[in-house]
Amino acid sequence: MNVPELVRFWARTRPDHDAIAFEGAAESWSAFDAATDDLARGLAARGITRGDRVAVLMHNRPELARTMVAVLKLGAICVPLNFRLLSGELAELLTDADCSLVVTEESLLSLVADGDGRHDVVSLGSTAVPGYDTLLGTPGPAPSSDIADDDGAFLCYTSGTTGVQKGALLTHRSVLAPAQAQMIAYGLSWRDRVLVPAPLVYTGSIVSVFVQLVIYPGATMVLLADFDPERSLEIMVRERVTAATFVPVIWQRMAAHPGFSDAGLAAFTYAAAGGAPVATETLRAYRDRGVPLNQVYGLTEASGLVTSLPWHDALHRPESCGRALVGTEIRVDAAVGEVGEVLVRGPHVMREYWRRPEATAETVVDGWLHTGDLGRTDDEGFLSIVDRSKDLVISGGINVYPAEIEKVLAAVPGVGDLAVIGVPDEVWGEVPMVVFHSERDASAVVAELAAAAGSRLARFKQPRHAVASPDPLPRTFSGKLTKAALRERFREVPPEAVSLRDAAPA
Repeated sequence: MNVPELVRFWARTRPDHDAIAFEGAAESWSAFDAATDDLARGLAARGITRGDRVAVLMHNRPELARTMVAVLKLGAICVPLNFRLLSGELAELLTDADCSLVVTEESLLSLVADGDGRHDVVSLGSTAVPGYDTLLGTPGPAPSSDIADDDGAFLCYTSGTTGVQKGALLTHRSVLAPAQAQMIAYGLSWRDRVLVPAPLVYTGSIVSVFVQLVIYPGATMVLLADFDPERSLEIMVRERVTAATFVPVIWQRMAAHPGFSDAGLAAFTYAAAGGAPVATETLRAYRDRGVPLNQVYGLTEASGLVTSLPWHDALHRPESCGRALVGTEIRVDAAVGEVGEVLVRGPHVMREYWRRPEATAETVVDGWLHTGDLGRTDDEGFLSIVDRSKDLVISGGINVYPAEIEKVLAAVPGVGDLAVIGVPDEVWGEVPMVVFHSERDASAVVAELAAAAGSRLARFKQPRHAVASPDPLPRTFSGKLTKAALRERFREVPPEAVSLRDAAPA
């Protein structure tokens, strides 16, 4: 079983059923299948073949979903790119993946147009490079490729503690395994209508939602161009949405809208929040509206999903992220009730880190994925994540890696001690904050830190706050910074913190 075969199956068996609803228009499964065949022929005419990497860089729109599936129909590998990254950051990923082609749109073309010539670019709505329409209208039969279960489907980039981006190669088998588990547990089917307000190029959207909640059960994807609480709630009601997976901040912002309590919501089959802990009041707000909001835990290297905590358990176990999906094994490298590293084994574990055999061997040992997350299990198998050994900051459901930020800010002169940690934020859950020690004037240092962050880091990675420490930062006997001590010291944003964004040059 693979993703293209599922698309073809739904086109044959439910040809008139909606595959995508977008901006008031709908596209059936038969039309979606035909459109992706057309695109696949056009991609093949440009030389794309089995195993090639094709990058996609677009805002939410049907063309993005079609391009992703068209790439897979050729047995090629889709590389989703985050449009919030800067051009230099994207260039590193394109080089690492050795992409043959980038498919983008006019508003994002500048991010990839000045490449090194190693990849071609096709853009929707632009005349500066070959247009998206050049991929359409190539005659011929439906493309076919002998796709194996363990062939690569998506190359999703995730940073590590060193700040170096690594591509997790997810296979057709791995991305479909959590879909089967969720269908067994929650009864998702072709009747469901799935809301997608977050960028489809995120792993949590493309894999955890588009593939697992839409393509596998043959459901309808209600795609939003972007997220706005009022409009999202309006569309959720109008389109009779019955399933969704969001980061907690989206659920929270929708629940906080004045019209939420009176909104005529449909009966939900499945609702999930992942990427960060969910506030008890948010769970209660949706439970009162009849929405069975679950908490889930996952990571890119496990195709986005590992555990699920049903709504009836969530209120009684707010600290837990649930039990393993069917077909998944979880092991904590410690006794029951004690804290240890969370290990995961199952068909949804990535095949490898792209062209990084040593990193793969260190991360996947005897089939067990070493997540780097610290947690504990109880005697009923419920898992609680207690810390992130990789120092990960999750801001609005997006992974932000302190080492990557520290690498950039370390270039500021006279800052011998510097660390980035996560601090609570009412809107985004948590945001990065930089703590530094310097003999220089603190305001001058802050201005230079802001300038460095603004010029070299995507906006979501830029620290929101800066704190000047009068003393050197705490270190271990071996000289390593002890971030645990900093996190303990700065559980909240301190009064002396300054806004790094306000300090940025105009």
